[in-house]
Amino acid sequence: MLISRKSQLTGKTRIWDIDITDAQMGLWMSGGRLIQDAMPHLTDDEREFIMTGITPEEWDYAFSEDEEWIDGYPDQDHYDPLDEDIWRDEDRISQRIQ
Repeated sequence: MLISRKSQLTGKTRIWDIDITDAQMGLWMSGGRLIQDAMPHLTDDEREFIMTGITPEEWDYAFSEDEEWIDGYPDQDHYDPLDEDIWRDEDRISQRIQ
């Protein structure tokens, strides 16, 4: 099934082809089952994508302790100038809070 999700981290919309049925999706979305119970055959990454739209690469980037990743994009092909504006705004907000 093609699943389209907007990442809660980046706001980018992506589509993944994930091996689930309409019944499994309905069972989880209705609150009848936890996602890991409704779709036990999926990987953690697939379940995370369904719930939040976050890809493994975004997760690694956002929560990495590697300074190379913290200082900027590890892959300049994925550079988005809008992100710099967001980071500057976040810095200004955190400075005001301190």
